Amino acid sequence: MRKLTLLLLVVSSSIYSQFKGIVLDESNKPIPYVNIWVENENIGTTSNEDGEFLINTTNEKILVFSAVGFETKKIKISNNDKVVLQTAIYNLKEIVITKSKESIEREIGNFKKSTGSHLSGSVPWIYAKRFEFDGVYKKTPFLKNAIVFTKSKIKNAKFKLRIFSVMGNGFPGEDLLKEDIIVVVKSGKTKNVIDLSKFNIIFPDNGIFIAYEWMIIEENKYLYKSFSKESSNKYSITYAPAVMVHKVETENTVAYREGKWISRKGSSLKENLNKVVIEPAINLTLTN
Repeated sequence: MRKLTLLLLVVSSSIYSQFKGIVLDESNKPIPYVNIWVENENIGTTSNEDGEFLINTTNEKILVFSAVGFETKKIKISNNDKVVLQTAIYNLKEIVITKSKESIEREIGNFKKSTGSHLSGSVPWIYAKRFEFDGVYKKTPFLKNAIVFTKSKIKNAKFKLRIFSVMGNGFPGEDLLKEDIIVVVKSGKTKNVIDLSKFNIIFPDNGIFIAYEWMIIEENKYLYKSFSKESSNKYSITYAPAVMVHKVETENTVAYREGKWISRKGSSLKENLNKVVIEPAINLTLTN
């Protein structure tokens, strides 16, 4: 596998300030759309197309970087000119070349009707929905499409689709793809069908995570009007697109925030005496 190095230049001017950086590979090419968090704090951002980022925090904090093809890395903010991150080295299974027939299709995921939508809150959340393996999938073992339902106040907003393995502790493991999938959505409510057939991914026996990642980039930013008892005209900055959500009885979703994966305890309520939770509206199409 090609080995790369991730290079980060960080500059700070005061004990509490805006830190500016750029993410590069060993060839000095920018790495776009890197997910960046302040560890254990609800502060995060995304590098832009040129690999540049800005983040407001205090000195001596830990930044956590997550990007497809690179190991998640923690770096202490300082006045260092350069910080080098290594690419991820995966123990990949032997690849068997098998051509998909695509004569049979099966849609899974249970999304039928939305109950609302979730905004980013100006931080680069990742919602990862777990799909469990079922024996009947042996007849349609290939991932053909990911289907993600979004709602956007602006046109051409972007989100990132990521696909993770499942670790023994039930959380997402390594990326199963070695390239970014950036999805551009229309304004309004949209059913986004993302073609995965070229990757020839076979549904793993221990399940798979399909993840929705917000991108905190300038072209996604807009003013969101919210209503409260204090004010009927309160505006805040948020980032499109929102992901549609629906109610389920079993929690299948985890979230990446504050630089780590956490169990996502969504809004719960009682309906017909059964507790239900909220999860992102993501389905999968399988084929043979």
